[in-house]
Amino acid sequence: MSAQDGGSLVLDYGPQGAQQDGGALVLDYADAATRRRVVASLHAPWVQGHAVATELRAPSLPTDALDVACRAPWGRGHAVQAEQRAPWVLLRRVDDACRAPWGRYTARPAQEPRAPWGVARRLDDDTRAPWGSYAARPAQQPRMPWGVPLFIDLQRRAPWGQYAARPARALQAPWVRVRRVDLEQWLPWTKFSRQLNPGWGVVVPGGEPPVDENGTVIVPVRKVYVVKNEITLMRVDGGLAIPAYAFQMGLDADSWTWSWSATVPASALDLVQPGPDGDPIDVLATVNGVPFRLAAEEAGEAQAFANNRVTVKGRGRAAVLDDLYSPVLNHGNSSARTAQQLMGDVLTLNGVPLGWDVDWGITDWLVPGNVWTHQGAYMSALRDIAEAAGAYLQPHDTDPTLLVRARYPLMPRDWTLDMADVELPGHVAAEVGREWMRKPAYDRVHVSGTTAGVLAEINRTGGAGVLVAPMVTHPLITHVDAARQRGLAVLADTGRQAQITLRLQVLEETGVIKPGAMVRFLDRGTTRLGLVRSTSLEWSRPSLRQTITLETHPD
Repeated sequence: MSAQDGGSLVLDYGPQGAQQDGGALVLDYADAATRRRVVASLHAPWVQGHAVATELRAPSLPTDALDVACRAPWGRGHAVQAEQRAPWVLLRRVDDACRAPWGRYTARPAQEPRAPWGVARRLDDDTRAPWGSYAARPAQQPRMPWGVPLFIDLQRRAPWGQYAARPARALQAPWVRVRRVDLEQWLPWTKFSRQLNPGWGVVVPGGEPPVDENGTVIVPVRKVYVVKNEITLMRVDGGLAIPAYAFQMGLDADSWTWSWSATVPASALDLVQPGPDGDPIDVLATVNGVPFRLAAEEAGEAQAFANNRVTVKGRGRAAVLDDLYSPVLNHGNSSARTAQQLMGDVLTLNGVPLGWDVDWGITDWLVPGNVWTHQGAYMSALRDIAEAAGAYLQPHDTDPTLLVRARYPLMPRDWTLDMADVELPGHVAAEVGREWMRKPAYDRVHVSGTTAGVLAEINRTGGAGVLVAPMVTHPLITHVDAARQRGLAVLADTGRQAQITLRLQVLEETGVIKPGAMVRFLDRGTTRLGLVRSTSLEWSRPSLRQTITLETHPD
């Protein structure tokens, strides 16, 4: 309450304890705003009240009407243009072409694309990069991510560097420092390779492979063995080349010819499919320059989306002597003949030679007349004659010739290191497998003919002769030479053995190492000598590997 003008206060009361008559309290003050006199009469609460007139007025002034334009924004609203409404602020009309891309869907800018993180500037459409900061594509200075960039010809850029053109004629090895390379002398055995142009190739030393004084081919120790693999297939009649994606070939001591298969495109089906009469097609396979004569016997087609291929299978050309193509005949000797002559007789029909020869590699012996008879195909009769003396048959690479070879030229205890045909260092093999086995240690065997012949007891030198192998009989064991060779084959395949499997390249020094070869192998500091019992080739462009299995006798 503000200070007031002077007034009066009158209080009337009587003695305590007696009933008092009502008195009066008069307060006189003036209102500060209106300066008008207001009189209030209040009665004391302890006396009987009397009705008094009271006048009270509110201190606030009457409300005046305000201009509509000054009304508060939370008052009664009025209509607003619909296109300018915004949920939070007043907007103004915006040109449709300038609207932000995250608002209403508007046309994409055609000529002035703006960067979302800075001020946009006009760029040449041809030099825009689809990623990262928009910089021109390098035209003359492609940079390598691993070193200082050097100027490189546009046609020789590495495809793994920054945005460089695809190489047209030459590629550089990705593991060396980039330098200028002659376009015609790049490495043909790397991942990005192609055939060399005529007149160019891998330089290799001339002459024959290195051999020692015993005739053993020595494969030198090198850090890297480089071989340029090349396999071709050709149909013999007509000389038509057969394209191939993959090729496999295998031979072992118990087989008399190669088995092989190849994957060729479907367009080459007519080149490998047997004729209407079912006769096989002669095929010449050349493996790193060494030819092999084969026969295509079966062809099957596999279809896949955009990838139709044909798988052709077959054997060596000696397959024509097997029972699929040979008649079943009765073979025998009406007069005395040697074993080699008996094979020659088998390879005739009514006295006419079939065109096949025999390369006899064991000791021959005489067979009396009317001792041997056999019914079967040509190959069945030939194998029976060879097995009588513990020998086996192998095919010639290309000629119509069968090789007769002893399964064991000597007892394993008599093998010497100078007998090896090939010496292989330990690290020349990409993979080495070892399998140990034990066979009965026979030291004596009895070998005998049947209707005629000899009965021989063959003992291992130095043996006690107490562990006797099962007796062997055959009509063609008619001479001690045949009995000795058959007994040696039985007693040699005894005792503790180790089968060592080597997977290596087809080196120029060795070529394909075939069954029957004697190999000297340096195995973890130990020199091992073994006979090759099986050989297999596997080629899938551009890789070619051969896997050989050696029979070794550690004892």
